[in-house]
Amino acid sequence: MTLEERIDNLDRHFGFIANPEDFDFNLSPGRIAYRNEAFRTKNRDLYTAYLADHFPNEMAAELKRFDEMLPKLRRVTKEEAEDIFRERGINLLQADFSAKDQDSIFKMLKVADEDLNWYLEGSDTDLLNSKARPSTVLNNLEHLWLLID
Repeated sequence: MTLEERIDNLDRHFGFIANPEDFDFNLSPGRIAYRNEAFRTKNRDLYTAYLADHFPNEMAAELKRFDEMLPKLRRVTKEEAEDIFRERGINLLQADFSAKDQDSIFKMLKVADEDLNWYLEGSDTDLLNSKARPSTVLNNLEHLWLLID
């Protein structure tokens, strides 16, 4: 999916283009889409331009975070991901988009087993910031974008 297609899709669902005041920096679907695209393509200039136009006050701190996170981003195969999850005891993944989206960037989490259901509740239909068990993601995707510390 192109960035333009993703923006259109997210806007149909959230209406953030017509109502930007309803979305702060952290919850802005447009910002999340531009950040994801910039990460995956290693195109910092794309994200910088977006931030300058939409979130100039947050730009310096966000670009610092971007620069710190970019070296941690890796595209891995399903098999590589399985090994990483097993070695690190990862039992929860948080995606920037849907956990079913091939372009999602996943953050790996370890949470108490008794809390897993709470984290997962309703997340299977989330278009942004969804959470899923590693096994669910591995069943749906052949490659994953992982933030690896």
